[in-house]
Parts: sequence; structure tokens; C-alpha cells
Amino acid sequence: MPLAPVNAEAELYVIGAGGHGRELHAYIQDLRNAGWKGNLRGYLDDGLIPGQHGRLNVLGPINALAGSRRNEFPACYITALGQNPLRREMVERLTAIYSEADFFPWSLVHPLASVGEDVETGAGTCIAPGAVVTANVTIGRHCILNVRASISHDCALGDFVNVNPAATVCGWVAIGDGAYIGAGAVVKDRVSIGAWSTIGAGAVVIHDIPPNVTAVGVPARVIKSRSPLA
Repeated sequence: MPLAPVNAEAELYVIGAGGHGRELHAYIQDLRNAGWKGNLRGYLDDGLIPGQHGRLNVLGPINALAGSRRNEFPACYITALGQNPLRREMVERLTAIYSEADFFPWSLVHPLASVGEDVETGAGTCIAPGAVVTANVTIGRHCILNVRASISHDCALGDFVNVNPAATVCGWVAIGDGAYIGAGAVVKDRVSIGAWSTIGAGAVVIHDIPPNVTAVGVPARVIKSRSPLA
């Protein structure tokens, strides 16, 4: 799938005009101040009427461009939805509505993020201000590395992962698709977090966490399990 680098002259749409959407608006302004030459065309959101919502220009629901003139494309999008299952559902809907050649995911790396050597970032991922990614790290598609999140060397993050503000992931950690790492959580080196699991805010993970569970506390313990996502 094609990927527009952050310094490309992209025609960009943001999917979702809630709290994370407002954050992305600020991040994009910071990118522009740092020299980005792209164009933020507006927001697509199923839950808001078209028009100006604060600083955000909502153009319509996510299918609003489906009947657009061909000169609307090619264009890029980035999702602004903090809930991992919802973000995956939205990407699936976008893929069904638009051709990948016309409308494809764009990754945002904030100018104040620190991204080191041999870091691979998947399409559609957002790396927020103050986030640190050190070396030899793989980050999947449509992930969120939030403000001051820290990912150490030799980690692998799957698709649709959300690492919340000030969470710390030590070296050699594997995080499965859709996992949610709460604010301020610490994940010890050489453990794994299963797909679609949730680590509570402030938890300290010292042992492997299986898929599809919620773990909280110091040390983190599983308190809830749920059915796997389809």
C-alpha cells in the first residue's frame, strides 16, 4: 500500500472530529510550521453535521467523497479515533468505499517526537509530540503513540495499537494487534502483550499478558477476559 511521508505535499483528510481529532489539528499546524507543504482539506465524521466545529472543518460523513470529482484524488487520510476496535472498523469501511490508489493512509510524526535508527512505521500511524522510539523498532499500521510514550529498542508493535501518554515500553517487548497500553503504564523488557488486550493506567507488566484480557495493578494481573474480535 502506498504511504505518503510526512513531508509530502499531501491532500489530507482526518477521520474523526472528536478529542483526538482536535489534537491532530494542532499537530498538523506544528508540522506546517516546521515546513510541511501538504494541505489539510478537512474532517470526515459520521456523527457531526457538515460545517465548522471550532477549528475543525467537517465536510460530512466518511463516504462524503465517494461522489467527488476525480480531481479530489489521490488523497491521504489519518484516523483520529482512540478506540482500537473502532479505528479498525473505520479503516475497513474506508477501504470498502474508496480505491486504495485514490485514498490511502498517511503517517504523522510530530516534529517534537524522537524516532531513532532502524524504526519502521506502518501506514496511518501517529507519533505524538514528546514520544520516543529508540532503535530497531517495528510499529504496525494505524497505531497511536501518544504524548511522551516511550518505546525502547527491539520492540514490535502490531496494527491498531494505542500506547497512551507517558507509558513506557522497555526493550524486546512484543505487543499484539489492537492492544491498548494505558497512560503511565510500564511494560518490563522481554514480555509480550496479547492481541486486543488492555493494560490499565499505571499498571506494571512483569509477565506475559494473554490476548483479549484486561490487566491492571502493580504488578499487573488479569481481571477480565472477553471474546476474541472477529
